Amino acid sequence: MSFQNQNPFATPSPREGAMPVGKLAQLDEPGRLVVTLFRGSEALRRDSDMGRIFSQMMMVFDRHGRRPLMRHGMGCDCLGADEAVLAQFVRLAAQGAREDATLMAMLLVRGDMAPLAVSLAEQLGLTIRQTVGLRPRPPVGMAMH
Repeated sequence: MSFQNQNPFATPSPREGAMPVGKLAQLDEPGRLVVTLFRGSEALRRDSDMGRIFSQMMMVFDRHGRRPLMRHGMGCDCLGADEAVLAQFVRLAAQGAREDATLMAMLLVRGDMAPLAVSLAEQLGLTIRQTVGLRPRPPVGMAMH
């Protein structure tokens, strides 16, 4: 019988955030824009509200993150775990699901910084929706007639 001294609850390697979980093409257009911004698209960031809001949000993640977020290269068609989480986080915030977005944010940044991250993600998501011409969805729990 062999016993290994491995703790299954040990802190994961930061590289695990880069583990492929899907393909970029599986995301909707706003999700792909979030990932493209995250991967470093200067064309999208330059002199735009979207770029400024994204930079502010990433400053919160960089300064107060629980670990560095991992990204794939600009030309890669894979979708990394951190990229997928970031796209989902922005989507939830923009849809008005603040509680769900806050729970996600608390896994990514210090708890006291989560509300700021959610507010910036909401602004980013709404700006992206406006840019791609999508109508904002009604807040969670409200019916549309």
